[in-house]
Parts: sequence; structure tokens; C-alpha cells
Amino acid sequence: MGITIGSIASLVAPASPEDFCGTLYDRFTADDTLQSIAVVDGRRPVGLVRRMDLMLKLADKFGRPLFERRPVRFVMDESPMVIEAGMSLDEINARLVRDGASLTQGFIVTQGGLYHGIGTAQTVLQANMQRAEERMRQLERAHLAAESANRAKTQFLANMSHELRTPLNSIIGFSDLIIESSDRGKPLDAMTDYVGDIRIAGRHLLNVINSILDMSKIEAGAFELREDHEDPAELAYQAVRMMDGTSRRAEVKIEIEAPDHCEDLWADLQVARQVLINLLSNAVKFSPAGATVHLILSEHADGCFSFEVRDHGSGISPADLERVLKPFEQVDGAIARRHEGTGLGLPLVQAFMEAHGGTLALESEIGVGTRAIVTFPADRYHPRTKLFNAI
Repeated sequence: MGITIGSIASLVAPASPEDFCGTLYDRFTADDTLQSIAVVDGRRPVGLVRRMDLMLKLADKFGRPLFERRPVRFVMDESPMVIEAGMSLDEINARLVRDGASLTQGFIVTQGGLYHGIGTAQTVLQANMQRAEERMRQLERAHLAAESANRAKTQFLANMSHELRTPLNSIIGFSDLIIESSDRGKPLDAMTDYVGDIRIAGRHLLNVINSILDMSKIEAGAFELREDHEDPAELAYQAVRMMDGTSRRAEVKIEIEAPDHCEDLWADLQVARQVLINLLSNAVKFSPAGATVHLILSEHADGCFSFEVRDHGSGISPADLERVLKPFEQVDGAIARRHEGTGLGLPLVQAFMEAHGGTLALESEIGVGTRAIVTFPADRYHPRTKLFNAI
């Protein structure tokens, strides 16, 4: 809400029409900042006594005896400017431009027709300055946000050029090798390997594009869940099987720890698998060869269910934990260039979990590793019969 005149009015005690001029004179001389005093009758303003006017009348040697004991109703301005407290600063500025005298002499502020306070040039000027300063701060914040967004866009384009160029070069290169091998009569096994590499590069390219499309849907508010039920342990095994090729190439082992029996999880199963794959992919990516990544399934006393992915990789500093949840952000440019990634994995996980009413929690320490925990709410973890009844 904008500044109103009521919020900046000076709360000056009013006078009665029958108060003596000498009484108001004493108030003015006792307070150098007091410029005007409203005269009210039953809380309704009937006039305004201005400091300069009264001082001039009583300063003369004949003025004080003449006016000191006279009621202020004989010397007050009976038609001062009266402004309602709800009037905006812009409106009062326009009024004061049309009536410059009130800017220097002051005006009465009312609330519902009843006396509220006194407005002065000083308070209006201060309010205009405060608003100008706030607008400058807003412009500065907007400028910084625009710069940050521009840096993120530049980094995203750099990442995309790398992410799209690498698999495309692989596809083109291995396709050329197949053609050359066919011309030279090379063994079928070699060409099969080339085709396998093309498939890996193509799948990576498809994953990059799918991630961008998913994030664009989420940001546009067009993302919808297609829910079904599944044993969460089965989801975990499916995700690990889908990560098999990646983990073997990285020489990283993935182990699953799950309860002996799990109830059913009610979720978008494709999205839930993608959540686990994104977390496992990050863990494998930043783990050294020979390391083990743990996927831990847990039931909680409050009825919630969680998947935890724990690695012993490079880790993330506490200062950077917030950054990795922003789309297209990667914490360390050098590390990011050694490992493929768009910077969308964790932001997508967080968005997917929020769509399910769940949460993503990250704990990490440089040189020790990272724990990523996704938790589904209790109303999504029940025996299958209960889920059917809820439909």
C-alpha cells in the first residue's frame, strides 16, 4: 500500500474556538517546530491558527493587550485546506501544486470528517524523499536481479552448448565410423559397439531435452501428476537398474537398504523414478572410482516415507547448498566442466517433490560427501486397499 497523508500527519493537539489567543501564543513560543494548530468544535475542524499569523498579531506592543484574551475564533482561518487521511501522497502533491499557500502554511488532516492531525510542507517533503529512496532501492534490487538472471542465462547457454554438442558429436562421429567400417568390411562386433555408444549419446541428449521441458512446464504451472501405486522398494530397484550402465562406467557401486516389507507409495511413478535417478546420477557423478553410493528406504513414525541417497564424494559447502537448488546453477565451474550436467537435476527433484506434497533435504560437507533425502507425506504411503478406497 502507498503512503497516505494520514500516515505522515503530525498529531498536534487541537484548540477550542473559545481558547484564548494568548494560550496558543504560549504553545507556539514553547515549541519552535509547531507551525499550525487546528481549531475544532466537537472533534470537527472549524479553523486553523498559523504560527506566523498569530505571532505577528501579538508581537506588536498594542497587539498582545488587544488579542491575548480574545478567543482564537476571531483570528483563525475559517476555510483552511482540509485533507482526508486516506488521500495518497501523489494526490496531495497535486493539491499542493494548485494551492501553494497551504504548502507553506499547513493544512488539516481528517479521518471520516473528524480531526486527525496537521499536515506540513516538511512532512510531505520527507515522505516524498522516503518514497524516492525506496524506489531507488527497488530499482537497485531489480537491477541486481536482472544481472543475476543474465549471468544464469549465460551460464545456461554455455552449459547447453556443451551438453548438446558433446552427444551430437558422438552420434556424428560414431555414425561416420560405422559407415567407414562397413566400407572396409570391419567386424560386426566393432560396429555393434559403435551403435551402443550412439545409443548412450542419444539417450543423454534426450534426457537433457526432457529436463528442460519438465522445468519449463513446472515454471509455467502446466505440470500434472499421473498417479498410481507401487512398492517403493520396486521403484528403487528399477532406478538402480536404469543407472547400471552409468555406475559401471564410473566404477561406482550402488547398494539398496530397504525394509523387509513396504506398503504402497501413491505417486506419479515415472516422476518418482526420475527423482531417484537424478539423485543417484549426482551421487555417482561426484564419487571417486571404487566408491559406494547408498540408497536407503525408510518408514517413519509419523507415517511418512523417505528415500535417502548417500555418497562419499566431493561434497558441497554450506554456502553453496542454496545455489544448487536454483535452475541452471552449478557450484564449481571447473567441476561442472569435468562432469556432464545442466544444473537442472536437483531443482527438478525439489519441484517434483513439492508437486507430491513432499520435501527435499540436503546435507553435505566438503571432502566427506552428501546426503539427499526426499520424503513423501503420510497420505501417500498406505496399503494398496486403502489407496483404492481413497480414489
